[in-house]
Amino acid sequence: MQLFLLVGEDWMWVSRLVMPDDKLTAIINDPLVEIYVLLADGRPSGMLELDFRQHGQCELVFFGVAKSSIGTGAGRYLMDQALSIAWAHPINRLWVHTCHFDHPNALPFYQRSGFKPYAFMVEVTDDPRLTGVLPRTAAPHIPILG
Repeated sequence: MQLFLLVGEDWMWVSRLVMPDDKLTAIINDPLVEIYVLLADGRPSGMLELDFRQHGQCELVFFGVAKSSIGTGAGRYLMDQALSIAWAHPINRLWVHTCHFDHPNALPFYQRSGFKPYAFMVEVTDDPRLTGVLPRTAAPHIPILG
């Protein structure tokens, strides 16, 4: 979970934090799910998760770099690796979803990487900083309403 928080805390990644342990274990141990860690000077600085459980498809489930690696080219390197790994499999669709909590450059970055917007949807959830899932200091760029 440390890597998940290192990369995702400022972007309100909470899905894995609230997921039952047995469900999380099943996902990360599934042979059709591949998780990679980007290292910088021997320390984790980014992650990506590729899910091949849908035949002919790959979902880029989690992708990101630590705050200290943003703007260093690490994201481009990691995305190039993600694309190379994913398309080396027998797939005809590679997809990712993002949200408005993500880094403001995430959507343009995904588009420059070859992804095209397919659908837009609204998801409503309780603020994880108010429920105690994340510390109140997480995602300081997003106002806390409450």
